[in-house]
Amino acid sequence: MPSWIISAFFYFYMACWSLGFVYRFRSNLTSTITMISPMASGMIIGFGGGTVAGILLFPNLLLSLIISMIIGVIAGGIIGAVINVGAFLNGALSGMMAGMMGAMLIYMLPSTQWRRAIFVFMVISAILQFVHMLMLQGQIQETSLSRSPWMYRSPAHMMVVTVILLSIYTTFGLFETSFTDSNSVQMPKQTQQSPVGTPNEHHMAH
Repeated sequence: MPSWIISAFFYFYMACWSLGFVYRFRSNLTSTITMISPMASGMIIGFGGGTVAGILLFPNLLLSLIISMIIGVIAGGIIGAVINVGAFLNGALSGMMAGMMGAMLIYMLPSTQWRRAIFVFMVISAILQFVHMLMLQGQIQETSLSRSPWMYRSPAHMMVVTVILLSIYTTFGLFETSFTDSNSVQMPKQTQQSPVGTPNEHHMAH
C-alpha cells in the first residue's frame, strides 16, 4: 500500500469528524467559533490534501494547484455551509489558499524528502486538529455532549485513530525505503555484468 493512501485517509477522517461535529452541534456554537472552525478545517485539510495531490500529479504543477484548491474549497466550504454563508466563504477561501500552499511546497522539496515531509505535516495537522476538537467540545454543554456518540464526546477517539494512522504510515514508509534501497543495490551489479566489448571488436577498431 503506498504511503500517500494512508495520508489521504488521515485527512479524510479529519474532514468527516469536523463536518459531523459541526453539523450535529451547529445550534450550540457561538458566532466566533462558527467562523474559526471552517477556517481551521479548510486550512488543515486543504494543506494536507495539497501535499498529497502535489505528489500524485507531479510534475504537472498547474493540475496539482487546481486539484489542491478544489480540495480545500470543498473541505472548508462544506463545513461552513452547514452554518451560514459567511462561514462558507471563510472556510472555502482559507481552504483554497492552504491547498495551493501545500502543492507548491511539495514542488519546492526534493523527491527524496517527500515522505518525511508528509509525516511532519501529518503530525502538525494532528496537533492542530486536536486543539480544534477541544475548542469545539468546550462550546457544548456536558449534558448534550454525553448523549452524543463516543467519537464526538471523547478526545481519546481522535488520539487513538491519529496514533494508529501515524504508526501505519511510518511502518509502510520504512518498508518502501528498504525496498527502494534493495533495488538500488542490485542496479550496480547488473551494470557490472554488461559486456564492454568483445576482443574481435577491439581488433577491428585497431
